Amino acid sequence: MTVPKKVTLYFVRHGETQFNVERRMQGFCDSPLTEKGIAQAKAVGKGLADIEFKAAYASESQRVVDTANLAIGVREIPLSIDARLKEMNFGILESLLFTDISAQYGNILETLFSLEDLHLSAPDGESYVQLFLRTNIAIEEIIKKHEREGGNILVFSHGVTIGNYLMQLMQTKKYLHHDNCSVSVVNYSGGDFHVDRVADTSFREFGNNRA
Repeated sequence: MTVPKKVTLYFVRHGETQFNVERRMQGFCDSPLTEKGIAQAKAVGKGLADIEFKAAYASESQRVVDTANLAIGVREIPLSIDARLKEMNFGILESLLFTDISAQYGNILETLFSLEDLHLSAPDGESYVQLFLRTNIAIEEIIKKHEREGGNILVFSHGVTIGNYLMQLMQTKKYLHHDNCSVSVVNYSGGDFHVDRVADTSFREFGNNRA
């Protein structure tokens, strides 16, 4: 009988986008990476260059696919696209300016991001519980696929998606902000999860200083 080996997941948030700069709500909607975002993606790739990766997975949002391709570069790491790794669906708030959301819907964002009730959602959107369920199914499948051989796996996704997954994995209600192209690391072995890093920007910063 083959004993499952340790799988280490490296979660990477996408680079800065146009909607990030414009301060718009960006979930299922999409906008292109800025020049800064492109540089961030290349930098985090350089920062992770000394680590061997068996495979990579990415949300189907173009900003994430682009980040993944830029970070992987010429490395021969197979990339798979998975819609379940997409950002939270913010429903009617999608693509709206934060200032307009406050003007039209009052303190809806404060209520949503207070994390007091993980079943709350924006109108026509999804809750943190629903987001975790789809993310967790995707992650479980990735682990199952790779635990026979073990190794390091890249998972390119979004700030709320990654933060929510870690928050519920760690059983905390502390909001875990993820900067663009920050890296979170989760080790899985024998049914146990261990969160090693949360929203670590050192890989990106190291890559920036790397020739």
